[in-house]
Formats: sequence, structure tokens, C-alpha cells
Amino acid sequence: MTKKIVIACGAGLATSTMILQKVDEYLKELGLKYTITQSQIYELDMYDGEADLFITSMRIDQSKYKTPILLGMPFLVGMNEDTLKEEIKQVLMK
Repeated sequence: MTKKIVIACGAGLATSTMILQKVDEYLKELGLKYTITQSQIYELDMYDGEADLFITSMRIDQSKYKTPILLGMPFLVGMNEDTLKEEIKQVLMK
């Protein structure tokens, strides 16, 4: 089964691209089948319930969405990356 991940930031470009590269590298290590879509934060509504995971560059209110949300900031700052990787694994391996 292919997992659907949406990576979102304010403009849908710079920071989401940096996060995407790290997520892509990690998911290849896990051997998962997946698709990754980049978007802007305000576009998440159209993916809600369709995607398996949202990874965002800023905090957003989880209560507004059915899809699990993780903050991708560790991939931008280089701190706590292992914790985020474990959280990604837990969500996608369910």
C-alpha cells in the first residue's frame, strides 16, 4: 500500500523542499512505498482524509484535521531529527 505524505509550508516552496529531501531519504531507508506532495499550509484542507500524514514547517491546529500532523522543523534546524523520524515511522507503519 502506497502511503501519501503532504509536506506544507507558508509558500509551498523553500522550507517544504528542504523537509521533503529529508523525508524522501528516510522513507527510502524504511523501504516504504510512498508519494510526497508539496503544498501551502492553506491547501491542506483538500488533502485532509486522503493523505496518511501531513508534515508542516509551522505549528497548526491538529483538531481541525483528520490526517495526523507532524512538525518538520527538526529537519530544518538539524536537531531532534531522530525523534521526528521515529514519529514518522510510527504514523506510517500503522
